[in-house]
Amino acid sequence: MRRLLRRSVERHPLLWVAVAAAAAVVAVDGGYVAGWLALAVAVGIPGIVGLRAIPPAALALALAAAVLHGQRTLPQQAAQCWIEAAGASSATVTARVLSIPQATGGGWSALVEVRAGGPAGKVWWRGAGPAAAQGETIAADGLFRPFPEPRNPGEFEVGNWLHRQGAWGVFEAQGLARPVAPPPRWARAGQRARAGFRAAVTAGLDPAGREAAVIRAMVLGENPDDDALIESYRASGTLHVFSVSGMHVAMVGAIGWLLLKLLGVPRRPAVGLILIGMLAYAWITGMKPPAARSVTMAAVLLGGFLFRRRPDLLNALGLALLAALLVDGHLIFLAGVQLSFGVVLAIGLGTGRASRWFGWIDRKEPYLPLPLYGWWRTRWLKFREGTATALGASTAASIGSLPLTLWHFGFLSPVSILASPLIGLPVFLLMTLALLAAALSPVPGLGERINRLNGRVANLCTGIASSAAAVPGGSVNFPRDRPGADFLIVYDPGHGGAAACLHDGGSSVLFDTAHRPGFRRIVLSSLRHMALRPESAVLSHPDGGHLGGAVEALDALPLRQLMLPVERARSQSFRALQEAAGSRGIATTRGVTGRAYGISPDAWLEVLHEPDPLDFHAVADERVMVTRLHWHGWRILFLSDAGLRTERALLESGRDLGAEVIVASRHRQDASLGDAFLAAVKPRAIVAGHADFPPEERVPAAWQAACEEAGIRVFHQGRTGGVTLVPREDGALVIRGFLDGGELVLRK
Repeated sequence: MRRLLRRSVERHPLLWVAVAAAAAVVAVDGGYVAGWLALAVAVGIPGIVGLRAIPPAALALALAAAVLHGQRTLPQQAAQCWIEAAGASSATVTARVLSIPQATGGGWSALVEVRAGGPAGKVWWRGAGPAAAQGETIAADGLFRPFPEPRNPGEFEVGNWLHRQGAWGVFEAQGLARPVAPPPRWARAGQRARAGFRAAVTAGLDPAGREAAVIRAMVLGENPDDDALIESYRASGTLHVFSVSGMHVAMVGAIGWLLLKLLGVPRRPAVGLILIGMLAYAWITGMKPPAARSVTMAAVLLGGFLFRRRPDLLNALGLALLAALLVDGHLIFLAGVQLSFGVVLAIGLGTGRASRWFGWIDRKEPYLPLPLYGWWRTRWLKFREGTATALGASTAASIGSLPLTLWHFGFLSPVSILASPLIGLPVFLLMTLALLAAALSPVPGLGERINRLNGRVANLCTGIASSAAAVPGGSVNFPRDRPGADFLIVYDPGHGGAAACLHDGGSSVLFDTAHRPGFRRIVLSSLRHMALRPESAVLSHPDGGHLGGAVEALDALPLRQLMLPVERARSQSFRALQEAAGSRGIATTRGVTGRAYGISPDAWLEVLHEPDPLDFHAVADERVMVTRLHWHGWRILFLSDAGLRTERALLESGRDLGAEVIVASRHRQDASLGDAFLAAVKPRAIVAGHADFPPEERVPAAWQAACEEAGIRVFHQGRTGGVTLVPREDGALVIRGFLDGGELVLRK
């Protein structure tokens, strides 16, 4: 054992030093026990096996990494404490835009560096109007706010992500940003080069088509605006091809190597040219952290040729990790960075062992010497050897990424062992054609022809991913943080939207989908976190805040049937949903009053009110389909945005309206949940949706006080966030707010 450890330390000293530095950063960041224990192991083992020179170097670099991380995080934490103590603080801020601005609902957001008007450091800027340019200096009046807390179960923790980007708060600009200084000349030149490269690799293709989206995703790392496409690659375990990672940088290096070899360039000059090409590719794609790490590792590996030393993958990994820690210690806490380093570590440690499992593929003729193989047999042997190595590396990477993938995403894709090497060759061809099209773009028409050919390659890649995703058992989602075996979640997506999900007896049903940003950021994130795959959706009325995310839901979820409130509406979101459902063969039905719709043995849905199907010129809030869920002996009434007119129609119908719980939002132009209606329903709890703007959608304080006085518990979602309802084995129903933890137990 001692001999094996000594050999490992001797062959990979930089890896051990980097592990010591990572442990020190973890300890300084707050993981004291794990950090100091890992540091003791990383420093102690080299000393125990007799390599006395390594522990002092490891301790020195660990101290440097820890001090640098502390120097970055202490001012950040001080600013976070200031904003949390001050609450919303108004200021006139001047800042420089650091990241590429992202479009949000009606505005934009980006990471900026504060120059004046607040504590120095990075904040997340939320602005209105046209987005500023990356590198531009801007100014605006607004409010500093603390990081937003997750308001729903399973919601992506934006605050933690922003903290790991080095930010200390959020700045909400009021009005348009005022330009102060343009981006530096070199930054503008880089933006023009990136824009030209982006246009060159998709010229001749439909900019909004799937082929162009796949090429931009694989070559530039852009996120395609196509949830169905993303889901295919995700389920097949090949979503990593949609980010500029080490694989892409390595492919650029391989393309350069083949080209220079054809041109007869000697090996040592070729190494320098290849490194320049890899660095140029990483720069033109935005110098993302995975690409920067890959260039660092490539420099170490290829540098071995220059100095006539045998390159070592794990040593290169150690240097890249050490460089990342010294530049920004926050990086090692990000899931993508951990997966990137973990996969490379697994490939370095496990490819040799895993390749033995595929030894039957490259088995040689037992009685035929290699010199007698001939040209065809030699090429066939090399192909089989490459296949075995690729399968070994893919297997090692899949096994190595398993713990982190399960920890961070609750996801496992066994089919990726085959899908990853299968898709590797088409991706390499796509990268080659994209670079060739960019290089030949000055020649009229030639780049377009190459891109049209590349579009077919993109379709081939998508076909492989889709076929792998369709393999039964090829991917598995493991549920996390479910509130119970059966439950109902009423989401708080904000901005006047609404959505809920019922899970009972192994089946899941969506009630509305929220608006598009809310579905993507909150609802879909929560569904994936809990491994929920709804096959049915019930839509209350043709309002963008309630069904704006429905088309994305058709892409991302295995929805088979939709219950619609009307057949015709002016809403653009509703018409887009009908068109998408028709093109995909998804069954749609209009809810009919008095009809029961089964969900599970313990749950069924009843339509109490259907809007006038001919009154399609009425506002959306007057076209609400009211439904009542019968669930484990409890009745839950979904009113959505129904107002006084709908409530009067329900009262005049003479039907039994009784329900223990009401789920409702505010009608924008009318009163709702009046005394007569509440007297007919006799609820014991109301989950009340809330929006700060417009003011009409706020929960009235006087109304809430009156309800509480009448013995009706109101879960004000502006304060509770999402609300969960869970039936217990003793027959009780537990209602709990996510933010405040407020709880109500209903008993029959």
